[in-house]
Amino acid sequence: MKCPNCRSVINPDTAWKSSASRFYCSEFCADMETQDASSSQVSKDAIDRQYIERLQRLLPYVRRGAAAPLGSDSAGIG
Repeated sequence: MKCPNCRSVINPDTAWKSSASRFYCSEFCADMETQDASSSQVSKDAIDRQYIERLQRLLPYVRRGAAAPLGSDSAGIG
């Protein structure tokens, strides 16, 4: 029998049973039991929006760092 999460062989002596009565190779895999995909899935639009918002917050720091010559004492990224 193979673990439904990681596909490794389940040792009957060390198997874990989940709340859904499925058997897993370890406690970690049992805790990672798959949920309904529609309830845990994040939309691509939400991820794209978050990415753009982060880039917009980072842009002033990048511009400030690009305006200063390398090795200067001005604060920048890094």
